[in-house]
Amino acid sequence: MLNKYFVYCFILLIVPLFAACDMIPGFSEKTEFTPRKEEPVKPVKVDVSNIKEQGKELKRLFADKYVPLEYTFQKNPFRSVVEIYKESQLEEEVSANPLRNVTLEKISLVGTLQGDVGVIGVLNAEGNTYYVKTGDRIGKNGGVIIDISGNKMRIRQREQDIFGNVRSVIKELTLETKEEAI
Repeated sequence: MLNKYFVYCFILLIVPLFAACDMIPGFSEKTEFTPRKEEPVKPVKVDVSNIKEQGKELKRLFADKYVPLEYTFQKNPFRSVVEIYKESQLEEEVSANPLRNVTLEKISLVGTLQGDVGVIGVLNAEGNTYYVKTGDRIGKNGGVIIDISGNKMRIRQREQDIFGNVRSVIKELTLETKEEAI
């Protein structure tokens, strides 16, 4: 019932509006279209001499300094940034410490010294003698000395198996006795 009232009110408002449109000038069907007269286009004069001089100057500037680009790739896009960073850190450490350039198999524990600073290990690596303490880095696999006792030294290092898995391994260097040295 309420919908009927809305429809009747709507019709009562719209019908007079359409009737009023016929009275408004311009809404009548009797209006005719009259085309507008076109004015002739006046040519615009452009001074191109200045542009030509600038073009010559630009060509001269860029011709002297043009260097063709070289498209060579410095990095492998498939390598991890973390791997590259770790390798660069290892390379820096290897060059600074001579004990990092040899494997643990070529290093032997010759003796230990006990004093006020703690226990110090005496190592022989390729004919050279080195003194090390707990926390020093040793070996090619990034080993760290974790313990030095009277007759042995323990080293934690990283090892990689054939599948690429990296694990932490503890190696021991024992003091050489006179019978083992001979």
